[in-house]
Amino acid sequence: MVCHCCFFFALFSLFRYVISIGFIERPLVVGLFWGVLTGDYTLSLYIAIFFELFWLDLIPVGTFIPPHLTAATFSALSLATFLGYETPSQMVFIFFASMPMAWFGAKMEGVIRDRERVNYNRLLNWARNPESDAIPTQIVARSAGRTFVVAWGLFYVSTLVLYFTFQFVAGLYPTLFTTIKISWPHLWIAASIGGLMALRLKQANIVLTTGITIIAVFVISGCF
Repeated sequence: MVCHCCFFFALFSLFRYVISIGFIERPLVVGLFWGVLTGDYTLSLYIAIFFELFWLDLIPVGTFIPPHLTAATFSALSLATFLGYETPSQMVFIFFASMPMAWFGAKMEGVIRDRERVNYNRLLNWARNPESDAIPTQIVARSAGRTFVVAWGLFYVSTLVLYFTFQFVAGLYPTLFTTIKISWPHLWIAASIGGLMALRLKQANIVLTTGITIIAVFVISGCF
């Protein structure tokens, strides 16, 4: 199952830049695919909605490499499936553990792009002296294959590390992942901050800050 997960992650990673066919790499599509694969549509789409809302503000413009949403989403989905976690209190910890995968995946793409400069120079030389029509195809195929293999390997190792870490912590503190009283709407409201930030409006930021302050005051006052 882990190998299948890594294969599909590497495949969906190609849809970010190598094979551009729309929004197929978005968390909602990944969640729907995972639901078809596992049969648990509800949990898969709940997780996908969280990540879709959380990073709604980030737009891949220019040289900016956005967080690897596919890595974070696949990580959370695979951990929830392998560990058998379903409740929102358990998913909070999985979300926090999966967040660094988005940054890690973006760094991975940055390193791969730097290494592809050799192929860029090779393509320029071919454009000046086109000896063989197969060279552009070879460059694209090798680049896609290299990206696929690197993504597969790194995701495989990262998922295993997170999986055994959760098992180790759960063995030491069996009730840790069930003590937080939270529901899915709470998680989605927290994630919707990304959607509000995407509006790029000062008034929306003011409303968001005011709402967070009011909620914090009520929570703190209820503790005393």
